[in-house]
Amino acid sequence: MKNKIIAFVSSLLLLTSCSANNATKTQTQTETAEKKLKVVTTIFPQYDFTRQIAGDKVDLKMLLKPGAESHSYEPTPKDIKDIQESDLFIYVGGENDYWVETILSSFGETKPTVIKLVDVVKTVNEEIVEGMEHEHSHEHSHGEIHLEDIKDRSLTDFAGSFTSITTHINKGLLDNAIKAHAEEFNESFDEVKAEYLEAFKTNFENITINDKTITLNGKEESLKYHGFETILDEENHIVGVWYVFETSSSPKYVAFDDHGISSESAKEHGDSIKHLHVAFVDDIAKLKEVQDSPFYIDSAATDSEVEAMMNHDHSEEGELDEHVWTSPINAMEIVKAINNVLVEKDSKNADFYNKNTESYLNELKSLDEQFRETVESSKNKTILFGDRFPFRYLADEYGLSYYAAFSGCSTETEASPKTVAFLVDKTKAENIPVVFSIELSNGKIADSVAEATNAKRLTLYSCHNVTKEQFENGATYVSMMKENVESLKEALK
Repeated sequence: MKNKIIAFVSSLLLLTSCSANNATKTQTQTETAEKKLKVVTTIFPQYDFTRQIAGDKVDLKMLLKPGAESHSYEPTPKDIKDIQESDLFIYVGGENDYWVETILSSFGETKPTVIKLVDVVKTVNEEIVEGMEHEHSHEHSHGEIHLEDIKDRSLTDFAGSFTSITTHINKGLLDNAIKAHAEEFNESFDEVKAEYLEAFKTNFENITINDKTITLNGKEESLKYHGFETILDEENHIVGVWYVFETSSSPKYVAFDDHGISSESAKEHGDSIKHLHVAFVDDIAKLKEVQDSPFYIDSAATDSEVEAMMNHDHSEEGELDEHVWTSPINAMEIVKAINNVLVEKDSKNADFYNKNTESYLNELKSLDEQFRETVESSKNKTILFGDRFPFRYLADEYGLSYYAAFSGCSTETEASPKTVAFLVDKTKAENIPVVFSIELSNGKIADSVAEATNAKRLTLYSCHNVTKEQFENGATYVSMMKENVESLKEALK
């Protein structure tokens, strides 16, 4: 009996094992048959593009939560895991996706297929238009300096023979820098060159300094150390220092800025040649009014060295404008790129993807036509933003000019009174009927301009994200861009 029971149990276990194996095999086959591509996107535009193409045929996730600010997004460990486990990862590229390349490289061979939007379309750099706040400055600022760190200097610290930068400007050695400046501020080359020559003009094209004297255009003058004068910003922080030396004639004082006075200092500032910023004044109080001063470069420097130093800030590309999707034309190219990858990775659903893509491209084409017709039929072609301006690609595509408080990727939210006053004045002078802000913005700057001018305040959607309510109600790139068309009709009338 015992042997029969053992045999029975053994048979039962075997049967159960076989049944379980068959069930597992069947389940695995079903899962394989039903497995969807996993697609992860960083922000809303590529998320929406993908769902318009793929519908429920893919497992789609957006990392940025609805209502969140994309410029301050940081990936969580779960986000990183989702990216690694995805079949396709779609991100923008540029400044705000600084973290992506490091994470992708850490995956090694497990890295997913990626689509980087800025590689799909032709890109441009952000531009600084008239009145816009930006980080660049033509003043020589060194950041905040503490008084206890300032030490007296001797004339020996500034010793050497130097030639005015105006000589080098007239030789054409700053042409690249001038061209870059002209493009950035929408001025002509000749206008900017004239500004440079005016800013650095001097009566002394050549100066030679030793431990006791300075020679100005061949005339030697004894100098006596007088002390230093601090340079203050609007908040009374010390941002620079003038080291002042007294002469026995005119100019009464010669002052040297503490920038580039030695090879070590020059290297710290990214420069390879010793150079000086010098002020010639008869009244020390005038130093507080100096915005630009004569600029001198070591006379021993070759033309190529001078050219390299003066153009180094402009030899690299400026900050990339990553808001490529704001142009429907670019959106079409991005949609095609996404479709191509989906078709390649999931050929069984290729017809579905291709059909949806064709239909969606027609929607985007219609959207493009609406924008084009709106702008072309309007006399006014200028829009004004009391906010960041992430619409460079839209503006370029349809021939719009614009004023704005900040560039598209600026982290600033508070504008200076000067910037607000500029936007108010432009709104009044050009009879601009609408002042825009972007979605998920506090709108304070736009409100200030609107209140001061009686302009209407509207939102122009960059579509970088949607609110939780919009997301739940099915907002799409096309639906928001259609709202933008209607808003532009009001702004351009």
